[in-house]
Amino acid sequence: MGDLALVATAFAFGVGSSILPVFLNAEAYVIVLGTLTESPVFLFWLIMALSVGTVLGKVVVFDLARKGRRRLSRREREPGPPRNRFTARVRTFSNWLLGLLDRPYLGATTVFVSSAFMVPPLAIVSILAGASRQPMWLFSLMVFIGRTLQYLAIAFVLHHAVS
Repeated sequence: MGDLALVATAFAFGVGSSILPVFLNAEAYVIVLGTLTESPVFLFWLIMALSVGTVLGKVVVFDLARKGRRRLSRREREPGPPRNRFTARVRTFSNWLLGLLDRPYLGATTVFVSSAFMVPPLAIVSILAGASRQPMWLFSLMVFIGRTLQYLAIAFVLHHAVS
């Protein structure tokens, strides 16, 4: 029963971190899993549970944004000037990716890059994708693939470094 409870906890943490990313950091949770889990096979299943929970939470955010887009007027806030060249380039790249969200299938690229590399932040992409014409099935698939690859990479690099 202990292993099943850990899998359920990973799933619940995935859901929670998707809805409240400021308070629950999935990457930090993966670091803990990667360093404390002894069995690589069990670590894999914990990551799968976390990924499925993450997708479920992001689908909730996506769906709320899709339903709420009709009720809220779109207010865009202009960010301040970039601090340096690197920040300016990251912002330009992020804006280009966010612009792709208006195209239903090219927007999947933005969702995947955001899921795997966190640029632009997935919390923002989830809301904008929900307000766009992005199909929910494609959004969900890209979040699952991107997050699973990211989580597995972090967990197994740390797992092998600690072992």
